[in-house]
Amino acid sequence: MRGIAAGPAGDQLDQFATNQFEFIRSLEQYGPAVSIDLGGTETVWLYDIPAIHKLLADKFDHVDMPLLSRRLEVVTGTGLLTNFDWNVWSPRRRIIFRPIGARAVGNFVERMTTLIEERLDTWPLGVPFELEHAVSDMTLRVVADLLFSEDITDEAIAVIGRIVDELHRWSEADPTNANVTDPPESFREALEEADSYIRSVIDARSPDAPVDDLLGVLLAAVDDEGVPIDLQGVRDELITMVLAGHETVTALICFAIDLVGRHPETADADRRHIVDETLRLYPPVHFLPRFVREDFDVGVCELPAGTEVFIPMIQLFRDERYFERADEFLPERWDPDSPLHMERRAYFPFITGPKLCVGSHYALMEGTIALDRFLAKFDFELLEPATPWGREFALTFLPDKPQSIVLERRAAE
Repeated sequence: MRGIAAGPAGDQLDQFATNQFEFIRSLEQYGPAVSIDLGGTETVWLYDIPAIHKLLADKFDHVDMPLLSRRLEVVTGTGLLTNFDWNVWSPRRRIIFRPIGARAVGNFVERMTTLIEERLDTWPLGVPFELEHAVSDMTLRVVADLLFSEDITDEAIAVIGRIVDELHRWSEADPTNANVTDPPESFREALEEADSYIRSVIDARSPDAPVDDLLGVLLAAVDDEGVPIDLQGVRDELITMVLAGHETVTALICFAIDLVGRHPETADADRRHIVDETLRLYPPVHFLPRFVREDFDVGVCELPAGTEVFIPMIQLFRDERYFERADEFLPERWDPDSPLHMERRAYFPFITGPKLCVGSHYALMEGTIALDRFLAKFDFELLEPATPWGREFALTFLPDKPQSIVLERRAAE
């Protein structure tokens, strides 16, 4: 294989599973493209930024859904996250981008701020509680308002929470996707509950309801030939947004609070700079898989058809070649006048190219508002900070253990 170096010999799955992040970082010593065996699957890891951009710019001519996405497809169906059929994906993305893209997302600022303030005001003072649970509850309520224009019930939050928990358990129990077509019974039950909830929301929508949320946009939309999205397609996009929209922002907020807690001197830093630096150190996914279905020359190497390719964001974003003092939490690096060296092309927490996350502007806005209001309202102490690495086999990069936190009201609030 031209340009692809051989990595450590033999099946590396045990080493990968033992310390995933250190293993990913160690592969770079072999070259910009490294081949290793993971559980009998030949994989290639790319550490070259131009090659990565070429791979991610492909409009599904050479790439397809990777094996590691098949578990998620069981939940999201043909939603944007797992769909690699350009003729379906492209018009669907245009439809969904309208209400949550860069130009439209500003319409949510006031409502989003109100919802966040309301949830923060329910958080207890002076006693320990689990941060991730509280943040997850908040982000679910915010995304439900975007999708359905309604308050989400505690019962619905429990339903969504169960499917998320079951996805994580399945990932941890079966990290190589060996049983992707045979999920555990507990997962099937949780998925049925989630489906029932989503379909009840769709069925309850009046045909003459205003088109002012994502559900309304999807129900009113037609493709380039005037054909509406079928109800299964609407369901797939809604559950994709519920899962991806709330998990990504939950992780961002939890890691940001954790980092500020460990570096209190940054508490007054620009909130967006804190968010960007958090996403650099803890991207929503720590590595991104792709399946190459046709031979693909990406410059530094030629990827043969049938290859599982991995893009190790967790290493690239902490690489001294691209980010000076790369392992340090330095929000000030994002100041336009910062003297710290940084290569912007090496930073793509929401991916890049056609598959750029459709909700990236929404996630950045919610994360920034939530962090700003949290830091304005509270002084806090983390009793159980996260370790430098997150949860290894989570579908979204989350803190590795529950973060116990104690809040006190800030005097200035």
